[in-house]
Amino acid sequence: MFRAIPMTSAGLLLALAVAGCGEDATGPTEEGGWKQYSAGDYILEWQFEDSLSTLRIRLTAPTTGWVAVGFDPVSAMDEADLLIGYVAGGSAQLRDDYGTGQVTHASDVSLGGTDDVETISGSESAGETVVEFRVPLDSGDDYDKVYTEGTTYDVIFAYGQDGADDFTSVHSWAETASLEL
Repeated sequence: MFRAIPMTSAGLLLALAVAGCGEDATGPTEEGGWKQYSAGDYILEWQFEDSLSTLRIRLTAPTTGWVAVGFDPVSAMDEADLLIGYVAGGSAQLRDDYGTGQVTHASDVSLGGTDDVETISGSESAGETVVEFRVPLDSGDDYDKVYTEGTTYDVIFAYGQDGADDFTSVHSWAETASLEL
């Protein structure tokens, strides 16, 4: 079952502990080489780029704040590979984070790892943010997951409130699902 839960700091743990698919979730589907999963107005698109040994990701959400996706948490956000981005001044800002607890995360760099996200593009229009980026399939960083096509991962989807152009504010919406990449 997939549930949308309005987010407050108290609701975060509950929301991330609930996994599955609900009435407003669709996918995954595939079009033009991109696989897609949508949960309401949040859209995750991805494709494996074999020649570059990377996973290319596009996130679209109904916010002018940050958007994020997290892969393979142990519990809630704990040990998840989190990729967070926003658009400010027409430029995309992205960061590679790691879940340091059920409701906390920090940049890989601050933990002694490396920032392995490569920004491709970002835009904001009509109250919607879109960020596109690449991550290595295997960065060698202890704070990143290894991505393998055809493998199923638990995935966290989230976005912040309008104007939350940062990597730390509490999200206004989050859901989880298990997806085969």
